Order: sequence, then C-alpha cells, then structure tokens
Amino acid sequence: MDKKFLKPNIKLNISEIPYKRSLSFLPLVKQLKNEVEKGGMYSSHADYILSQIKDYPVFFAESIKPEELSKYEEQVQIVMSYIYSPIEIEKSMSEVGGPFEDETFFHSKIRKELLNDKNKTLTMIDDVSDDKCMLLFSKLMYAYLIILKEFYQFNISMDYLIRYHLADKLNGLVNYFKFDYDSTYVEIKHEGDLKELSDSDIKKLINNPLDMDLWLEMLPLDQFEFSGFMKYEYIDVTHLEVISSLKTDLLEKSSIINPNNFKNLEQNIRSLFQNPNLSLGIVALNIKQGSMQNRSDFWNGLLCSSSYTCSDYEGSIYEEALKKEQPVIINDLSKYDNIGTVEKAILSQGINNIALTPLIFENQLVGILEIGSPNAYDFNFTNLRTIKDLIPVFSIALMRSSEELRTQVQATIKEECTAIHPSVEWRFEEAAYNLIQNRSENENAKMEEIVFEQVHPLYGAIDIRNSSHERNKSIQHDLLEQLNLAKKVFLEAYRIKQMPIYDQVIFKIEQYSNVIEKGLSSGDESNILNFIQEHVDPLFMHFNFKDEQFKEAITKYKDSLDPELNMIYKRRKDFEDSLAMINSCIIQCLDKEQEKAQQMYPHYFEKYRTDGVEHNIYLGEAITQNQDYNPMYLKNLRLWQLIISCEMSRRTAELKASLPIPLDTTALILVHSQKLSIRFRQDEKKFDVDGAYNIRYEIVKKRIDKALIKGTNERLTQPGKLSIIFSQGNDMFEYQRYLEYLIAKDYFEDKIENLILDDLQGVYGLRALRVTIKNSNKNQENITELVQEISLDS
Repeated sequence: MDKKFLKPNIKLNISEIPYKRSLSFLPLVKQLKNEVEKGGMYSSHADYILSQIKDYPVFFAESIKPEELSKYEEQVQIVMSYIYSPIEIEKSMSEVGGPFEDETFFHSKIRKELLNDKNKTLTMIDDVSDDKCMLLFSKLMYAYLIILKEFYQFNISMDYLIRYHLADKLNGLVNYFKFDYDSTYVEIKHEGDLKELSDSDIKKLINNPLDMDLWLEMLPLDQFEFSGFMKYEYIDVTHLEVISSLKTDLLEKSSIINPNNFKNLEQNIRSLFQNPNLSLGIVALNIKQGSMQNRSDFWNGLLCSSSYTCSDYEGSIYEEALKKEQPVIINDLSKYDNIGTVEKAILSQGINNIALTPLIFENQLVGILEIGSPNAYDFNFTNLRTIKDLIPVFSIALMRSSEELRTQVQATIKEECTAIHPSVEWRFEEAAYNLIQNRSENENAKMEEIVFEQVHPLYGAIDIRNSSHERNKSIQHDLLEQLNLAKKVFLEAYRIKQMPIYDQVIFKIEQYSNVIEKGLSSGDESNILNFIQEHVDPLFMHFNFKDEQFKEAITKYKDSLDPELNMIYKRRKDFEDSLAMINSCIIQCLDKEQEKAQQMYPHYFEKYRTDGVEHNIYLGEAITQNQDYNPMYLKNLRLWQLIISCEMSRRTAELKASLPIPLDTTALILVHSQKLSIRFRQDEKKFDVDGAYNIRYEIVKKRIDKALIKGTNERLTQPGKLSIIFSQGNDMFEYQRYLEYLIAKDYFEDKIENLILDDLQGVYGLRALRVTIKNSNKNQENITELVQEISLDS
C-alpha cells in the first residue's frame, strides 16, 4: 500500500512508543544453549560462541546500552556470525539494534560503507522522516502483530510500510529499498493479567488497521516489554519501484514531449539498469514529404530525424528494426559492417552501443524506442526482458503525446469564432445556401428552421451566494450614508436659522432612515432618491451661510456623491466591482478550458452572466457534421464539467480575499438523463429547448438553485461545495464513480453526500450528490489531460 494514501488517514494521538523495550542478548543465549543441548547441526558453532562470551557479563545482562558494546567489537562479531552467514555480511544491507530502536550497534559491510559515504544519501520516501508518523505507526503495528501471534495465536503477515531511496550524488542513480524487521531474537513479557480478546475483537482491530488509537485502547502496549535485539533489513526493490514509476510517468500526458518529464524518464531508465551512461530516445513515425517528421523541439530522439530523408534510413538499423518488428541491438557500432548515414550520425553523438525497439499500438507501428551508451556491450540481449514489459506503455504514451501535439497545432491554426458557435456553423452555412437558392425562385423565401434533435444537455452554474441580499445591503449602506450626511447639513442649517422647513426635512430624513435600517423593501430606493432630488437638493441651492461648520457639512456631503449619478455609490460600486471580478475570473477559466474541451468532441456551448455565470452544453451526433457519436464523449464532457466546476470554485475562493466586498460562490450541476431537441430562435438569436416535454428541463434549471434538503431548512448549494442534481437516479452511480476518482486526485474531500431534495413548484423527486471542494493544488494536472486519463480508466 502506498504511504501517500495511507498516511493522511492514520489515527494516532501519541508521539512516542508506549511499550518497554530493552537491548539484550539473553534470547540468543537461550537459543544457543538449547542448540548445544540438542546436539543439532549448529551445536558446535553455538558452543564456540558461548565459550567466547562466557567471560563477558554484558552478553548475559537483561538490559544493555548500545554504547557499551563498543568495547566488545570482536565478541559482537563472533555473536553475529550466528545471525549472519558470510555471504550475508558481504552482500546484504542490514543492521542490528534493540527492539524497534533507531540506534544500531552492528552493520553489514554494505550498510557500514553507506554510513561512511558522503556521496550517497538514504532517505525515507514521501518525506515521512519529517514527522515520524509513518515510522512510529510501522513500529507499533509490527509490535502488535508479534503480540497477536505470541499471546492470541493469531498470525498475520505485514507487508513493508516503510520505503527508502538511496541517491548517488556522483552519477544520479537511485536505488529503492523496503524496510523490514526480523524479530527472531526478541522475547515479549506481559505484566499483570492478560487482556482477553474475543474473535470479534481481533476482527474489529484487523478491520481498522489505521485507527491506532483503537488498537492502543483495546490492547494497551504499556503492559508489554520487548527484550532482545532485532535485525533491520533493507531489501532492494529498485526494479519494481522504477518500473512502477516509469509506467506512472508514461501514462501522464506530455511525458514524452515535455523536456523535464523526458529527463525523468531517462534517469529512471538509468536507475533501472544501474547504468548512468545510458541515453534514452523516442522516434515518432510520421513520414511526410519524403522525410521523417521527428522535430527535436517536440520529440526526444537520439537524432533530429527531420534532418534526414527517408532514403537515409533505407538499409539502416532502423529499417531493420521496423521490418522485423523486433528489437535490434548493436553491441559495438564502431565495428558494424554496414555503416550508413544514420549510423555515422549516431556515432558522431558519442553512442557506440544502441538498442532499437519498435513501438506498436493496435498492430500499427508508431515509433521506435532508442537506448544508447558510449560503451560497447553496456546494453545487451540480457536486458531485453526488462525493457519488454515497458514497451506497451511507451507505445501508449507516444500515441497520446502525438494526439496532444496534433490538438495543439489544430488549436493554433483554428479560425476565429464568429457570432455563430463553430460547432454548429456548418448547419447555418447549409441553411444559408438553401435560402439563397430558394430566393432565386421566391424572393419572399425565409430561412429554414434549424433544429438539432436527440442531443444530451448539460447545465452548470457558478452562482454568487446571497447576491440579492448583498446587493440590498450595499444599497441600504449607501442610502443611509447619504441620508445621514444630508441630515447633518440640515441640522447645521437649523442651528443657524430655525426655519420650520429645515426641521420638517430632518424629520422626514429620520423617518426614511428608520425604515431602511430595518431592511430594504421594494420601492424604498426610488422613494428615497425621489425625496432627495425633490426636497433636499433644491434647498441646497438656497443655502448661503458663511458658518464654517455648515460649510464643512455641505462640502462633505457633496464630495461623497458620485459626479455622474449625483448620489452616493460607494458600497454599490464595490459590490458591482466584486461581482464583475468574480464573473471575469469564471469566464476566463471557462473560455480557456472550453477551447480544449471542443477538441475532445465538438459540441454546442453557451454561457451567460447572471449573478454568477451559467453555461449550457448540448452534445450529440446531430450537431457534428462528419463525426460519429459515442457515449464516451458524453462521459468525457460530464467529467470535464465536474473538474471545471471545481476549478472555477477554487479560483473564486482564492479571489475572495482581494475583492472589495468578499463574496462567496456556489457550484451547481444539473444532470438530465433524457435526450432533447434544441431549436434556433430567430427572434432571440439563440437556441432554446424545443417541445412541451422538454420545457420541464428549463423549469428545473430555473428553480434548483433554491432547492432545500428534504426535511431541513438547509439550502443544497453551499460555498465550498459542488452540488450535482439528478432528475432521475440512474445516472448517480456513474457520477459516484467519477467523484470517487476525483477524491483520489485531491479535488474533493473524502465524503460524498447522497441527498433527497424537497419538492419544488412543478418539480418532484429530485436527488443530489454533494462534495466538499479541496483547496487549490498548484501542481494539479492539466484539466483536459486528467479528463482523458479518467476516460481511459473508465
């Protein structure tokens, strides 16, 4: 199990090992004595060891400090000869120390050399060494498995939980090791009454392996003592880890085109074969105008193949590999009998040993994998078995990178969008041609109806939470400020000259202020602005007081007014600016990713601003002119919509802190199972659903943002969450699978809410899934790449 998935779920509220442990040789001494008494095949060796340590009490003590053993290095070597064979001492990478201790007192030859080698570093994978959580968990779990076996006769093996990688600074090679404990020479003692565990208790523990708090509660470790020593082994798993890493990297897009990604592939190949001299190359087969199209700025061949014509490759080792569809290895190219243009070019690159393996995808040659070395015989036939397992993955990666490159080129040369969406432009052109032809016979002819039948609808929205309330608050704030400033002017005027009209205006201002302080109702804004324009502003024109306090009050009032609107427009402007910034952020993200989504499969797309941004997508064979439809494309766009909704929510959440008024957004998707028809409305110049039955879809869209969870007053849509509403339940399983995958990709928190909604006016039986959106991950995969990756897995 990979720790990056395991570690975050561990429940562990302690930072130190709670059980007693002591370093001692007594368990080994006991075994040596038993061996002598039995007269077994190792009895003479056991007798010899006992004779060599009998005069040293430290080997018979119940507890030893590791530093004490430094005085008895020769005797420790003799004792360890029972634990290690001579080959193990030389070839293995291991060490010996007290039970579950980090400090060790004996090391195999390789481990000792590594400790003294400043050019090599051994570190835990995934930075576990920083917080020690995984290491502590591993020690505790291993201790528990020993206890279950010893005291409860329940035996269960544990795969390795800790991995290390060994990096060589001089050549860049990396080795991987799994870490294992050997508890052969450990004794366990129990203090007090042994706690009874039923079969169901043990099963409960096994069913909750990450809940270490539960284990500590049901089986307290402070009642146990571990005495003896352990052998800690580092078992080389480089081959498995590197191949796994290579496959993972190759299944990511741009693994071959991106130079940095390709360098990682090359370094993994070097580590796999433990050879820092190897060079990796990929040739993509795309013969055009008599040359091999393998531009070095896109691909990473050992040669820039575009510099050579197809005739240069005739009779070469490359042609031999392609014709045979089998690997070709030249152990020493300098002594090759048939050296041509391509072979000379390879030699000029300093490569003397080369292996060429054809890459085949769905029975079609798509490229060649190149592995080269400056040294003859570095890569030979003995390595073919290893590389053979990777060839299918290299082939898939090459095809995917080719498709990505082709998409980029098409997007670059794509014509600018017209007023009609590009996906349906062909249909309008067809209708226009028909209209021109018809008008040649009838000048009153009209354009035919444009209808797309049997299309799948997708709808999504990023909405401003409580936008009406926030807008009213901003209006209320500005109106109150203007009324208060006007009141101060009239108070100063009345102080100077006690005219009843001034007092009456003050009274009316206070009335309006008291009304809107309780809340803004329909018509309040227009009533107050009319009052100011008709009863306040005209009086200002007659004020000619020289009093400084009055001048200050009227100046402050006038300076607060918007020069164009002649009213205070501060808070409302902040609200409108915040709304505009959010909408611009959403639209920018949506437009950018929509261009990529069109490359998956053409579809009609439209967006429109409200308090937020809503979008409609219509997908089906009727919309595409010459492309067959497949249900996979609907899945593709549904995935894209989930991811882009998450991404837009993340971006608006990040934007919140920089807004004049911090506004929250909510994300909503409506899933409609049935196909419908859309018709272009000539009067409104837009598409709309067609037919009475399909109107229900529009009704649902307009009402679902106010939906409540059944039996509660809680709105379904909430900030930081994505809500997916279903008019029928048969699509929920599909979306459940997508969400589980995206949870693993760190888009959402690990909880999917399955909800029933209250009935809306004319809308019944709605269900919903809801997930919490995780904070933005700057290293998140490209959205389009992730969608295609998920689609392949689906």
